[in-house]
Formats: sequence, structure tokens, C-alpha cells
Amino acid sequence: MNAGKLPHIVIIGAGFAGLETARGLANAPVRITLIDRNNHHLFQPLLYQVAIAGLLPTQVAQPVRTIFRGQKNLTFQMGEVTEINFDEKFVRLNGSVIGYDYLVTAAGARTNFFGFTTLEKYGLQLKDIDTAVTTRNHLLSMFEEASHEADPEKRKAMLTFVIVGGGPTGVETAGALSELIMHVMR
Repeated sequence: MNAGKLPHIVIIGAGFAGLETARGLANAPVRITLIDRNNHHLFQPLLYQVAIAGLLPTQVAQPVRTIFRGQKNLTFQMGEVTEINFDEKFVRLNGSVIGYDYLVTAAGARTNFFGFTTLEKYGLQLKDIDTAVTTRNHLLSMFEEASHEADPEKRKAMLTFVIVGGGPTGVETAGALSELIMHVMR
């Protein structure tokens, strides 16, 4: 069958859902275009390890093109989708228009701050490599500053951290931060 006649599936998002969808279609008679704003798949469950300096950012991110190197029916395009037209069946990104027969949207989730605007403005999130590195740098900076602080009350304040959220990321971060404090930073 001519590749141009094969159904074209566009998958938006190279997170877990996007990767699994693309892998599941590896042997199907289709053309796949996988789109993501990043050129890597991020293993988000381990971002807390980057935040507490347990892992390097490169250990939780893998290039999408490497993941799909052997998959002949898939092409990857890095870019941010700015428009989805369901009637005319196309997506727009980086000035390009990509038509599709089937569309899979797997673009991830947004953090819900439940109206806590101060938390949204000042809190450190663990959603991507940049925020994990920012969190890591802040933590290490606080440990360093506290190590030179003579006033015990100021030192205590510098080493007081609040973790908001009791889901897997919050729980793992709390445990790892506790280990860091007890076993590494003493």
C-alpha cells in the first residue's frame, strides 16, 4: 500500500500516553506524526530525584527520536501546537499545518492550585526539568547559607521547607528531602 494512502495519525504529546499510543501502533498500517514541545520524553515520576540532587536531569529525560529510532511508520516533530481544527482535520505548529485522519491528544495535565494564588506565584513545582533544577538549586543554596548562619532561629527558618500535595510527587519529595537532610547535609 502506498504510504500516502495510509491513514495518518497525529499524536500530540510525548508523555506516557503519547509514547504508549505510538508504540502500540508500531506495526499497524498507518503513518504517525508525534508532536511535542520538547525533543525528549520526561520520566516525570523521578523529577523529585533531580530536585534533591539524587539524579542528573539527563537521567530522567530521553530523546524522543532515540526512543523511536527503529519505528518506520513514525516521524517526530518538535513544536508547540497553536491550533487544532477538528472540522478540517489539521493541527498548526511552528507555522506548519499537519493534516490528519485521526488525532490523539495526550498533552498532559496542568497543576490545580485550587485558588491558592500565592502558592501558584511563589511555589516551586516539579513539572519539568527546569523547575526541578530550580528547586534543586534553591534547596542546595538554603543548605549552604544555613551552614554559615550563626543564629539558630534564622538557620531553622532557612531549613524549613513546605511540601504541598500528598500525592506520589509530594510524598516521594518529602521522603527524599528527609533522607537528604538526615544523611547527606548533616
